[in-house]
Amino acid sequence: MASKQKPPKPLKKSNSPVAKTGQGNTLKKRLLKAKEDDLLKGREKILTAARTCFAKHGFAGTSMKDIQTAADCSRGNLYHHFKTKEELVQIIITQNLGRYAERIEKILNESNERDLNLVDVIIDLASFAEEITKGPGKGMAFHAWSLAMVDNDVRATMLHYFERIRSALEQKILVLQKSGHIPKTKNTQNLSVTLFGLLIPGFTLQSVFMDDMALNAAQYSESLNLLFKTKP
Repeated sequence: MASKQKPPKPLKKSNSPVAKTGQGNTLKKRLLKAKEDDLLKGREKILTAARTCFAKHGFAGTSMKDIQTAADCSRGNLYHHFKTKEELVQIIITQNLGRYAERIEKILNESNERDLNLVDVIIDLASFAEEITKGPGKGMAFHAWSLAMVDNDVRATMLHYFERIRSALEQKILVLQKSGHIPKTKNTQNLSVTLFGLLIPGFTLQSVFMDDMALNAAQYSESLNLLFKTKP
């Protein structure tokens, strides 16, 4: 009578070839990384869809259902990433203004290296404003400005980044004064606020609402220069 074979003993964790090679931990890390990447891609897809909807229909005219449809995702996936439309609005406005401020700071820093005068600086900044105004999210600024009038959180976010831009403009004015491009004055804050108003809402509004009379960046800068040279 043949003797019964004993079942093989299960490998202990310490004797497992996977444990020895570390393949188990590596596989877990890869799976976790893949899951994180999928979640990040899903989040970015929703943000892109929301930007499109907001630019086209405004914040008030867009629903979470609209965003879900545009993102082609499930309701559960949408609300996993963003609990409310207001959360999406705040994130997008923060991202937009953050990138806007960074780009302006970069333009101003590069202008220092090129030793540009005020007119050339205005052309560079107006060109960037024109790029934003004519871009795919061209209506976003007006929706954000309107919302900031009634939403304190949005207003606080906009004030934070607008002050960052104004401060960068003031530093540029100080550089222009030091290099002799513009007369020295103690009230550089007033000058920076004026320059901010001319370049941000000023250029954007005329670019959008003046239709055939709207000026491009070079024309806008040239016209400002003529006005500045007008004698009292």
